[in-house]
Amino acid sequence: MTRSPSASSPLRMAIVGTDGLPARYGGFETCVEQLAPRLAARGHAVQVFGSSVGRPTRAADGMGLRHRYLPLRANGLWSVPYDLLNFLLCWRGVDAMLVMGVSGGAFLPLLRLVAGARRIIVNVDGLETRRDKWTGFKRWFLARSEALAVRHAHVVVSDNQGIADMVLARYGRASAVIAYGCDHVLQLPAGQVQALLQERFGLAPGAYLLTVARIEPENHIAEMLEAFLASPLPLYVLVGNFSATPLGRALRARYQDEPRVRFIDSLFDPEALAALRAGCHVYLHGHSVGGTNPSLVEMLPYQRPLLAFDCSFNRHTLGNEGGYFADVPALTRQLQSPQAQAWVPGASLTERYRWAAIADAYETLCRGEGRLSAPSAAEGIP
Repeated sequence: MTRSPSASSPLRMAIVGTDGLPARYGGFETCVEQLAPRLAARGHAVQVFGSSVGRPTRAADGMGLRHRYLPLRANGLWSVPYDLLNFLLCWRGVDAMLVMGVSGGAFLPLLRLVAGARRIIVNVDGLETRRDKWTGFKRWFLARSEALAVRHAHVVVSDNQGIADMVLARYGRASAVIAYGCDHVLQLPAGQVQALLQERFGLAPGAYLLTVARIEPENHIAEMLEAFLASPLPLYVLVGNFSATPLGRALRARYQDEPRVRFIDSLFDPEALAALRAGCHVYLHGHSVGGTNPSLVEMLPYQRPLLAFDCSFNRHTLGNEGGYFADVPALTRQLQSPQAQAWVPGASLTERYRWAAIADAYETLCRGEGRLSAPSAAEGIP
């Protein structure tokens, strides 16, 4: 029989559905990397599941924190059996299960049936069925998994109010709104930024535009390149998985001889990323789906001008601050006459994205407390 923990007793938690740690894939992994040790430091027993496939290093266990690696890929079609194995290995020994993503949603009805007093919290990510890469059967299956996950979770988490609005409209289900944090990003002295930029990339501060993104159609990489090349600005640096996606390979082949464009394959070195972010003249963010995007949130502490694709997710993330573009002609006009200072979000915006508040919010949900109608502290409510 599953115990029901008191309001002050430690919890046994499992975090499932991600690629695992150290973070090497995306926003979910960064979230878990920040969340899991904070929950363990509060006295909870936390298991983090991950994939061992192609992983050169594994995260070290700590007090109250255990990492479990499975010999399956965590992404693509493999994510379905991967998530099922996650569930089977952990559900008996936990009080709460934090499920990151909906690819295992097909198993949620059974999991909920046997869960007893165990809490199942599902973060729906960016409602994956809206991404262009999913078509045919894959899109249908993911849509069914999404619907089942939303229906059978004890609590649904949306990382952005725009996602919460869509979940409510589509499924009639309220969400807890919990974004991602930005107070973990590394900030370097100006002299170190200048030295790193020169040594690693041959760049000078203020001499380039920057984008850090997955190279997918809905992130408008091709459109931003087109607009940039129609401007007089000297250099555009793009960091992303160019080798891993059809669009990335096509763009690199098309622009490989363009001296004003620099492609850098996915970069996970915190110092190098910090230098690139701190030194850019303007940051371009083209994401149009996916809620609160970590690459946008992580730019906020650097106080650089931001130009974001004009959609509800980005406006919620930035509190309508920064600059926005709707299409290639609009971005072209903005880059031809940059209003850089007007595009810098206010410094206080970073207070919305503190990992301690995010850990508070997840801990509350795992205990079965809190009101779904109330916005999360992580969304920066005044």
